[in-house]
Amino acid sequence: MKKLIKLIAIYWWLGLFLGIAVACANEGAATSSPTLVADGVAETATSAALGAGVATAPTDTPRPTATDTPVPTPAAPHISASGQTLTDEGVLAIASVVSPEDGWLVVYAMRDGQLGDVLGFTAVSTGLNQNLALTIDPQLATPNLVTLLHADVGEAGEFEFPDGPDEPLLWESAQIATTFALEFQLSKPVIEVSEQAIGEDGVLQIDSVLLPQDGWLAIHTEANGRPATLLGVVPLTAGLHEDVMLTIPWRQGTPTLVAALYADGGKPLHFEYEAEDEPLLAEGDPVEAAFSATYPPDIFVLDQPLIDSMFEVERVISNGPGWLVAYFDDDGEPGLIIGSAPLADGLNERVMVEVLETAATSILHLRLHEDSEPGDDFDFPRVDQPILYEERLPNTVTFSLTPGNYLVIEDQPLPDTGTASAVLTVDLVVVDVPSWVAIEADDDGERGEVLGFTAVSPGVNHDIAISIDPTLATETLYVTLYLNAGEPDEFDPDGADVPLQRNRSPISVPFFLLEEEP
Repeated sequence: MKKLIKLIAIYWWLGLFLGIAVACANEGAATSSPTLVADGVAETATSAALGAGVATAPTDTPRPTATDTPVPTPAAPHISASGQTLTDEGVLAIASVVSPEDGWLVVYAMRDGQLGDVLGFTAVSTGLNQNLALTIDPQLATPNLVTLLHADVGEAGEFEFPDGPDEPLLWESAQIATTFALEFQLSKPVIEVSEQAIGEDGVLQIDSVLLPQDGWLAIHTEANGRPATLLGVVPLTAGLHEDVMLTIPWRQGTPTLVAALYADGGKPLHFEYEAEDEPLLAEGDPVEAAFSATYPPDIFVLDQPLIDSMFEVERVISNGPGWLVAYFDDDGEPGLIIGSAPLADGLNERVMVEVLETAATSILHLRLHEDSEPGDDFDFPRVDQPILYEERLPNTVTFSLTPGNYLVIEDQPLPDTGTASAVLTVDLVVVDVPSWVAIEADDDGERGEVLGFTAVSPGVNHDIAISIDPTLATETLYVTLYLNAGEPDEFDPDGADVPLQRNRSPISVPFFLLEEEP
């Protein structure tokens, strides 16, 4: 029995010793265990259990899988605008704009597929801009509009384009733009006019004019299907106007006239043509109406010498095909017919008439005749009778074949060509001998150095261009006629090419150089 108790005690001490040894070994291992991080929390993987002398092995904590957090991609710059209806208020709606920087949303007209004028603009901020509205002049709008983003790189908050730095923005080397269509619901400006006969008082009538704003009704000549020279203008208030009357210089009229509307955009009741008062537009096009006009028979001719049996008539208005007929003078009355020239319907300019020179008198008479059988020669008195106006025979137009030599020139600016020569224009020179036209400097109120010259032929000469050295020009210049008596291509004012004279004085006219308009 004692041996059994002793054996149990030995086993008890042996177990205790082994348990302490294992515990010490586990404690040493715990000091080198790794630290894991999960969800930002640090945990130690040490676990030692004492009990019944058994140690429990440490359990690994799972490592989280590393993943990239998604970053939102910014929207590319763009403009969102849809087709819409444009009314008289001129308000446009732009759904949204994404801009890469602070700048401007700019609306352009579109003409023939190309950018036209700037119609309006509004500021946009970096990023998304929604539900924008901007106002344009509805009369300037075209059926399709273009919107572009522009930079704001000059003075902040001030749109500086095209005369400034606020150029269109680029994104990946392309402009940020879109187009959209318009439907128009506008009070359109309208002109209604009928063909008419304009009398010697020059009064014409426009049937009706509808204006959405205060403006101007203008009458132009027609050239190549477009309005040309301005003949007359009258101011009109906004609204409907009927039977509008205005007066024009009818002798300058063309067979077709054009009525056009203009805004009163500058000084009120002061027509600033080709400046502030711009043409009114409807759906992007000028408001115009062309109409046919007839005039009293009219002939304009200058006094001039007969050159090679010919003379020139500046302008003739013929209502239908006709003949311009020359009569010699018989004691102040038209005598026999000595020449004729055919006329086309409407305006005829610089008509050359050949006459029987041996029958010509110093005064000739001109009259219009019908062309009763177009295509045939002039055949009066069988046909081709004189034209009546208001059931009466108009007086003949007379002119002189012995006017002497003369010239016409207007004050004019000296063109800034940036070169060693500039061109001045003499409007009219009429001479009966070969001549030189010279421009001379002013020398203390007298004709001075010759600056330029050109030759002219006998007869009527228009728009003579003469080149001069602009550095030698004085404020006052002279244009003088000289005889071309020597070598035809050599001007010799100190020799045989003497000044032509009238009443024993040189034919010379002073004129002034004007400041060139900017």
